Amino acid sequence: MPSEQIAKACAPLAQAAQRNVLGCWLGGHAVEKAREAFAGAAIPTYPTPEEAVSAFLHMVEYRRNQEMLMEVPSSAAAEFVPESDKVRRVVSNAIEADRALLTEPEAKAVLAAYGIPVVETRAAETVEDAVRIAQELGYPVALKVLSPDVSHKSDVGGVVLSLESAEAVRSAAQDITTRLEKLLPQARLAGFAVQRMIRRNDAHELIIGITTDAIFGPVILFGHGGTAVEVIGDRSVALPPLNVALARELVSRTRVAKLLAGYRNRPPADLDAVYLTLMQVSQLVVDIPEIVELDINPLFANDTGVVALDARVRVEPAKTIGPERLAIRPYP
Repeated sequence: MPSEQIAKACAPLAQAAQRNVLGCWLGGHAVEKAREAFAGAAIPTYPTPEEAVSAFLHMVEYRRNQEMLMEVPSSAAAEFVPESDKVRRVVSNAIEADRALLTEPEAKAVLAAYGIPVVETRAAETVEDAVRIAQELGYPVALKVLSPDVSHKSDVGGVVLSLESAEAVRSAAQDITTRLEKLLPQARLAGFAVQRMIRRNDAHELIIGITTDAIFGPVILFGHGGTAVEVIGDRSVALPPLNVALARELVSRTRVAKLLAGYRNRPPADLDAVYLTLMQVSQLVVDIPEIVELDINPLFANDTGVVALDARVRVEPAKTIGPERLAIRPYP
């Protein structure tokens, strides 16, 4: 039977169906009349099965997104009251000083102001300041380079961990200075960040980030963190603002979500703490338009909660303020 007759016979059945029906006619020009018959009956028609399947998956994704948009957000696992004014002062001081990057202590102060657990980190201008702060914090400590010209400290050997004594801190500071002069001679050394060491052998290394897209505005990233974050490539993105349901869905789209659920003798991570951190970061970027980039990497997560070990924040004068800069208007 010619394909045109088949199409004309099937078209009324497809129109009367309670489900969405997609057509696919293979045969090039030989089935052109069949395609026209389906098109005349308002039945979507595709030249290959692959294109038909792709269209169907777009429909599934659209339905899923609509259901998520219609959800009434559930309550957060814990309430937090952000100290927005404190963050605005830190950001304004950096912009007035013509600095695009916050120092690590400043970046962690921003996170702490929004209720995100951070490792205590203090700035030292000199080597002896670093030794004094290390003794006050208690050994072991981590030492990191502070430079307005260094975005990723590990790229220039600017991180030394598990320092157990004053002499170890002095030696590490000298080594960091030497590596910086060799690898990035134009970089300015502003000092060192001294941080209390956190050892959680059972913790997962995660990354939470913010970037600003030219079209969609702020975008939130979540995934598997650590120094190999680019190699692993396990990440998902979402648009702020986030509620619990959206944060949960964002996490579920990553491979590391299966590890966070627990396996063998490793207990599940505190996922409520992960969701809350995503919501706190979301609220931060909604409130502070000057923050255009943010990386929390690594964010340690285990069954006792989360803690941010390192943070990077880039700021610039706000071009747009208010909800207009967001692709999705805040609820409700």
